[in-house]
This record gives sequence, structure tokens and C-alpha cells, in this order.
Amino acid sequence: MARVFPSIILLCPFILSIIIWYPQLISIESSLLFIFIFLVFTFFVAKIARHLGHKKEEKLLNKWGGFPTEEYLSYFDDTIDEITKARYRTNLSNASGIYFPSKEEELNTDSEEYKSTFRSAILWLIENTRKNDILLQDNISYGFCRNLLGLKKIGITICFLSLVINFFNIYIQYDFLYLEIPLKIWVTILIVLGMLMGYIFYVNEKLVRAQSEAYAKTLLKCCENI
Repeated sequence: MARVFPSIILLCPFILSIIIWYPQLISIESSLLFIFIFLVFTFFVAKIARHLGHKKEEKLLNKWGGFPTEEYLSYFDDTIDEITKARYRTNLSNASGIYFPSKEEELNTDSEEYKSTFRSAILWLIENTRKNDILLQDNISYGFCRNLLGLKKIGITICFLSLVINFFNIYIQYDFLYLEIPLKIWVTILIVLGMLMGYIFYVNEKLVRAQSEAYAKTLLKCCENI
């Protein structure tokens, strides 16, 4: 879903515009062909979404200095209170067999030295919590937002292309006589504009970061049950 849904959202403005303006293309035979092409293209775009999403993730991780889960385990970060953090670290260390530095050791040493320890512990925790449904949903939400951000430029381009299709046909068929334009055309334009605004103002690093932090907190809570 994290790959397919961004692909469907990406293609939606263009497909909606084509269906509205060229309904003669829709028949039983053409519909079956259209569905087949749509499924193939969605699968192809899903691959692109995953690739671009991971590329965007790499850039974000370099900027953030790692995943929030690694930050939250460190005493240099105060997102989680110290008592809860100490409990998480103790439970995770006992379960995984990975040594965690004491608070004094970490605070008196360069934090970079212990990032590999936190990263290894988190990877162990992920592998041992795959059956957690709530965690899975948070992971899907994060992947969805990450892949959507990876497709942002393409999505904006498709929205602009869809608007060109709509206004070109308005000019050809209605000569910009706005009162003669059917309501469904205006609804289509509003949907495309709404999606364009969503890409520009909503799909951003802040969105991905928020989902990443939500996943991190859910994952670390799993330390209570291992």
C-alpha cells in the first residue's frame, strides 16, 4: 500500500481529466484494456515510487543524522523522559544482548561512537516486532508519506498537465464561456487544483518527519513487551 497508493494518487488527475473530456473512449472493450494498462502502469510507477522514496530518505537521514529511533535512545535527546528511556534501553539490551553505554559513558563521549550500537539494537527490534499490527500501520504510513514525497515533482508536473488538458478543452469546446461549462468540469478542475496544492504545501519533509517520529515512538514502546 505504501507504494501503490502514491502511484494511484499520482495518476489520478490525468486519468480523471481524460475520462471527463473523452468519454467516447469508454466502452466495455476499451474499459478492459484501460484497466489492464492502468494496472501495469501503476505497478511500474510503484517501483519508481519506492526508488525515489528511498533516495529522498537517504537525503533526509543525512540531514537528520539518522532515524528518530536512534536519536530517542540517546541521552543527548530529550524527546522521551529519562526514566522511560532507561527502561527501554534496559529491556532492549537484555533481550538483544547488545551492550548499551551508561548515561555517564554516553554523555562524556562523542555520541557518534554509540550510533552504531543504537542502530544495531533498532534493527534487532524491528526484526522481532514484525507481527505487531499497530507498528505495521505506522510503518505503512511512513512509507506512504516518504514515497509520496519522492514523487512530488512528478505529481506537480502531472497536475499541471491535467490543468492544461482541461483548459485547452474548455477553450476548444466552450470558448471560455464559463456559464456554459458543465459542473463536472469545474469539479474536475477543483480536484486537480486541490491535489496540486496538496503536493506543494502538504507533501514535504515535515510530513515525513512527523510520520517517522510516530513510527519511532510506537517501535520503542514495543521494548515493554519483549
